[in-house]
Amino acid sequence: MTRLLIRSGKDPFTPVVAESTLTQDVFNSNSGNYLFQHSMWKTLSVDGAELVSNSTLSERVSPEPGDAARVNDEFAHFVVPMANAFRAEFAPRIDRLSELIEGLKIPVTVTGIGAQAPHGQGIEALAPVDATVKRFVGLVLDRSASIGVRGEFTRSYLLSLGFPDDAIDVIGCPSLFLHGRDFRVEKSVDAITTDSPLALNLTPEVPGIGAFATAQAERHPHLTYIGQDAHDLRMLLWGVPFPHVHDPLVPVHLEHPLYQQDRIRLFLDTWPWYDFLSTQHFAYGTRFHGNVAALLGGTPAHLLAHDSRTLELAEYHRMPFTLMPTFDADLSAEELYAATDMSGFNDELPRGFDRFTAFLERNDLAHIWTDGNGRGDFDERLASATFPPPVHPVVAADGHEIASRLQWLRDGMVLDITRHPQAYQQPWAHPGWSGAGSRHARLHAKVQAQAGEIETLYARLELVERGSPYIMMRRIGRWFRRLLRRQRS
Repeated sequence: MTRLLIRSGKDPFTPVVAESTLTQDVFNSNSGNYLFQHSMWKTLSVDGAELVSNSTLSERVSPEPGDAARVNDEFAHFVVPMANAFRAEFAPRIDRLSELIEGLKIPVTVTGIGAQAPHGQGIEALAPVDATVKRFVGLVLDRSASIGVRGEFTRSYLLSLGFPDDAIDVIGCPSLFLHGRDFRVEKSVDAITTDSPLALNLTPEVPGIGAFATAQAERHPHLTYIGQDAHDLRMLLWGVPFPHVHDPLVPVHLEHPLYQQDRIRLFLDTWPWYDFLSTQHFAYGTRFHGNVAALLGGTPAHLLAHDSRTLELAEYHRMPFTLMPTFDADLSAEELYAATDMSGFNDELPRGFDRFTAFLERNDLAHIWTDGNGRGDFDERLASATFPPPVHPVVAADGHEIASRLQWLRDGMVLDITRHPQAYQQPWAHPGWSGAGSRHARLHAKVQAQAGEIETLYARLELVERGSPYIMMRRIGRWFRRLLRRQRS
């Protein structure tokens, strides 16, 4: 049995409820990350291979003594699917990954990594992360034959840092190769209308996107906005608006028509996401993986590219796109659909697939697309998995969303990620998150010490039905305040 450690928030089969996904950041702040992580998981699930998720813990906190030795002892290969990691905000995570890789003696293969610069700026904009990237890529290339990058922009950036051309393989995003070499996307209708089912994806921070989104929602009553990041999930679960987006026309607050009309969804796993998008006639917007999810569901999609990372991928995969440095509220979905020609994408996919699989073979990674390798138990595990439903706004008419939130609060009482019965359990936990003396271990011990008081509080709450409401509410208030004071101490 060959064991591979995979950089991923979780494996493709384990269901994680919305509250745990948010509080533990299982999807690394964006559900789009699952697309390339789980596509790689499927690709590498050959007979005789055991894949283990690292829950991305190796980059959330600095590695501790013994981490690298443990990886060396337990695994034959560390596979690191990435996205737009070469950017200033992600640099601390890259540095922590480099700390771990420095101690690794096993092969380390990075797939689909990319650089990100604002629209109109070149690789010079990446100067602040040059040292971080040089260290990381150097360490990876010491342990692999090549590094797999998203496109020509990232390749040019690495060349500018002095890395040799023959060590850089342009492979695009592995997410698009989920269904193999012969996958195709075709239009199911000749044209869309006002009443067509549409899926919209957005980057809320892009200037002018609010007017565009609101106009699309008004024109198309069967349009659904698919959110992807932690702020979207927090808004849907707890009604918390985005703290940094103040345009009232962007669907990031409870008063927006898309929220009030229950037309926002967030999917906690890729497979239900693909299934939903397969029922739509068209998907469009600024999110690369939001549009990829539609394509993988067999639905035509059109990317509104607004920066180097999305443009690079669209050009490489020949995905239909429109360059949108600024947004126009009058942009017509009907016209976008008419301009969406899937033939270039369909023609390019087999060529891209061949380059991708050649990269895997160059780096000694066995994959399911080689005849005779088998597919392990991936299909069986996926067929037997049960995934959570998409998250709706709390205003959903059937009351299920409210009941779900109340159940979470009731089950956990004190909302913490170490005690809640539906907390996600990392399969390969980092000692800094789970070992004796860690922050979470101390929190767990603290909560366990208070368990008796919490159970007593439950019992006292039951007395509300039998006692004087005024007296009991005063007592409950005192108990809660006392409990909160102890927690803060």
